[in-house]
Amino acid sequence: MKRKRLSRRDFLRLSSVATAGTVLAACVPVTTQPAAQSSDSGGQAAEELAVKSDAPAAEPVELSVSVVDFAEQTQEALDEELFPRFEGATISANYTAWNRYNEEMTTAFAGGVTPDLFQGGAVWAPQMARRGWALALDDFMASADEDWEWDDWFPALQDDSTIDGKIIAVPYRIDIRSFWYRKDHLTEAGFDSPPTNWEELREVAIATTQRDGDTITREGLHYSGPTGWQRDLQPYMYFMEMADGQFLSDDLSTCTLDSEPCIEAMTFIHQLIVKDKVQPYPGFENQGDLGPLEAGLASTTFNSAFPERQATLYAPDQLEYLEVTLPLKHKVQATHVWVNKWFISSLSKAPDAAWELLEYLTNKENSEKYCASGSYTPPRRSLAEADFMTDRMRVLLASTEFARPYPKHWRLIELFRPFAQNLELCLGGQQSPEDTMKATCEAINAILAEDA
Repeated sequence: MKRKRLSRRDFLRLSSVATAGTVLAACVPVTTQPAAQSSDSGGQAAEELAVKSDAPAAEPVELSVSVVDFAEQTQEALDEELFPRFEGATISANYTAWNRYNEEMTTAFAGGVTPDLFQGGAVWAPQMARRGWALALDDFMASADEDWEWDDWFPALQDDSTIDGKIIAVPYRIDIRSFWYRKDHLTEAGFDSPPTNWEELREVAIATTQRDGDTITREGLHYSGPTGWQRDLQPYMYFMEMADGQFLSDDLSTCTLDSEPCIEAMTFIHQLIVKDKVQPYPGFENQGDLGPLEAGLASTTFNSAFPERQATLYAPDQLEYLEVTLPLKHKVQATHVWVNKWFISSLSKAPDAAWELLEYLTNKENSEKYCASGSYTPPRRSLAEADFMTDRMRVLLASTEFARPYPKHWRLIELFRPFAQNLELCLGGQQSPEDTMKATCEAINAILAEDA
């Protein structure tokens, strides 16, 4: 049985009470009082003096927090509930945007003045470790409250947050993607159940694609849309995971996209888009606030909680048709996960208080409040039964058991770019899957050689 400890927050609270008692005692005038007579003292009195304490009053702890991953409701929950109820410090929060966040943080560290606690995205952990910008959290976690439970985070998320054996971040939400489909489209095409593997996926995607002559009017599979330089790369990752492939070697020194599993995944995607033409390339764009699936322009896709969230807000009449399954299976049953995390700055002047705030924000109760504010998928298993979780969100959360994170190379965004360029050539029909992976590996290995 784990021994109950006195948390730092409890210690500070008790210390403040003790300090208050000392100050109050110091306000009492110095007096001389007779001591009570003892039975053997013969009534002799002793004089007792009250000693005035000259210890300085403790300075109030102030913490700065940088928040980049939020909706309006999230900011409201933080500003009006979570931050004000934290007892360990006063908090000043800066709310920013992803498109300028990296530059802001780089400037902050260069200037030596950083937030004590800051959020980071899916590929941030190796960068923070390489640059020395984040504190290791292992010692803090060793003394965390009993109900905080690091084991409640999924294995893939723990792995994503651990660099060279040191835990440097705590996940606060995830973007886990699994297989979505429209029941009405599959029923119309004669299917009474969703696909579970690649062969069945191809059959469903071909059967549900609709055309007007040579023009695709409904996508059997929405693989990727028309915008964003990672549009093709991100969905490739979960096909690669299902083929049991990997982006880099275990020691991160070599690109492995030219291996058989990775080429197999690329060949399958090429078959669907270039040969079977189950979606145009690029694919359909969002229809206002709705993705192609929610808008009825696609029959299947891989996505996070986005389809349900957007349909709930903007097309509630479509919700009954939308379903999500556990990850499909090829060589293995797997998918990919994007993990957003809290970091403590290595330049924080109050790291203990920053950890107390981090522990507070990610405990079960407050993690639920944060994730409920934006209908985010939580990172903790125990939140499956939280009130805000829907049946679809529970399926997505369960899918995290099959998830694999990004490889932990600090220059990962640079490594992605040549792959994104070659994917566009491949899915546009200008380059074979084999040549795509060969050219990508050559370009990535040239970048990796710079660190050798």
